[in-house]
Amino acid sequence: MADEENQEGASEEGEGKKKGGLMKILVMVLAALLLIIISVGVTLYLTGFFDMKKEVESTEVIEDLEKTMVDENGKPIVDKGPEKQKKEFPDPQKFEQSYQDFKAKFTSNVPGSKKYVQFSLSVMTYYDERVLGNVDKHEIALRSAVLSLVAQEPIETYQNAESMDKLREKIKFELNRVLMKYEDFGGIEEVYFTELVLQ
Repeated sequence: MADEENQEGASEEGEGKKKGGLMKILVMVLAALLLIIISVGVTLYLTGFFDMKKEVESTEVIEDLEKTMVDENGKPIVDKGPEKQKKEFPDPQKFEQSYQDFKAKFTSNVPGSKKYVQFSLSVMTYYDERVLGNVDKHEIALRSAVLSLVAQEPIETYQNAESMDKLREKIKFELNRVLMKYEDFGGIEEVYFTELVLQ
């Protein structure tokens, strides 16, 4: 009987120890959860998560921006950007002149005489290098147009400055006409004789 009482006392004592250990673990887990919840709450509070004033301010800013995007009738405003200003001729004070020589000399018979004219041509543009690139690209067609024009000029053309200026204007017109045909843009502003011999 004494043995039975000892066994009962020992089993009650073992169950008490088990319940006490389980209770300690449960309290520690609850304490850890409570600590995590408190730290998350403090972090959210410090970052302004619960601050309603900031939320109201941001919505006011968005509403103010939306008001600037509609006219007085409530229709959306379409931003067209600045208007383009079309210029017929480039302003020589704002653009730099570029010059280019034709690679070879021109030689043509003068009609109605036994003489011939030999000359070198140079062109000038206010536009970018594409114009001069087009002159190189279409040099054969440009040379043909110039020679066809010069072959019709009488000897008197080469004997005074006024006639030579008119010939330069005709050559400029022909060069721009050929470039317009092939590139949809001329761009040659001036033509110069850099060398001219009449023999």
